[in-house]
Amino acid sequence: MSKDFLKKKIEIVKENPGLIFWFLYPYVLAVILGIGLYYLANEGNIAQQKIPVNLVENTVVNDLEIKLPSTIPPADVFELSKPTAELIAKGKAIFKTTCSVCHGENGKGTGPGAAGMNPAPRNFTSHEGWKNGETISGIFSTLEDGILNSPMIAYDFLTPEEKFGLAHYIRSEFITNPSMDDEFDLQALDMLYNLSEGVSVPGQIPVKDAEALIVNENKNKTEKISIALEKIDNQTSSEANLLRKVTSDLKLAMSALVNSDKWKGSSDSFITFITGNVNQNGFNGSVFNLTSDQWSELYNYLNTLL
Repeated sequence: MSKDFLKKKIEIVKENPGLIFWFLYPYVLAVILGIGLYYLANEGNIAQQKIPVNLVENTVVNDLEIKLPSTIPPADVFELSKPTAELIAKGKAIFKTTCSVCHGENGKGTGPGAAGMNPAPRNFTSHEGWKNGETISGIFSTLEDGILNSPMIAYDFLTPEEKFGLAHYIRSEFITNPSMDDEFDLQALDMLYNLSEGVSVPGQIPVKDAEALIVNENKNKTEKISIALEKIDNQTSSEANLLRKVTSDLKLAMSALVNSDKWKGSSDSFITFITGNVNQNGFNGSVFNLTSDQWSELYNYLNTLL
C-alpha cells in the first residue's frame, strides 16, 4: 500500500470524521466474533465452579424417641370451648409449670428462658403478630402443631382438654377482649384433629432399633430355613419324599412358607397358598395331582417342621 494512498485516506477522514467508523467496523466485528467463538469453545470451563465448596459437617440428626402406643379420648369441642373455672384452673397449672419459663408469669414473653430466642416468645398481652390467631381454635392449633422456624414446639403430649384449658387461661388472664370463634371455626378444628372421634396413636421406636429388629428377624428366618433344609436332607420318610417330589426349588419353597403364616390356619388355607403361586413359590405342578390324604400328610409334616 503506497504512502500516497494512505495520505489520501487520512485526508478523506479529516474532511469526513464520521467515515472512521466504517473503516474500523470490520475490525470491531472481527474482535466481537473472535470473543464469541472463544466463549463457545470454552463454555464448559468458564461456567465450571473452580472454588471448592466448604461443607459444614456439624449437622446433628436426632433419632426418634421411644413412645408407647396410646389412645386420645374423644373431646366435645363445643363443650370444651366454653371457659369454665375448672378448665381455667387446669390451664393455669400447666402454664405455670410449662409455659411461664419462656412466656413469663405476666405473659409478655420475658421469662428467664426467653433470653437469646429469635423470634422472641409470644407476648400474650399484645394483639399483634399472632400466627394462628388468639381464638380458642388458633391457640389450640399452635399447641398441637407448634410454629415452624420458631422456638415454639408442638405440645402434642397434652390432651385436648388440657390444650383447651391452657387456651382459656391465656385468653382470660392476658388478652383483653380476645377474638371469638364462630361455629364454623370450631367445626373445622374438630374435623382437622378428629377430636370428637378420638385418635389411636401408634407407638414408635428409634430407627436404629427398628433396623436391628429387622436384621434379627431376617436372621432368625434364615436360620429357620437352614435347619428345615438340613432336617429334610437327613430324612427318608414318606412325607419328606413327598415334599421333594412336589418342589422344584426346596429352598425357595421353605422361604415362602417361613415368610408367611397364611397357610398355617388350616389344610384348605395351605392348599390355597401353595396352588395360588405354583413355580414362583418353589412348588411345581405335581401338587395338582395330590390326593386329599397327601395334602393332609404334607400339611401336617410342614407344620411340624416349621
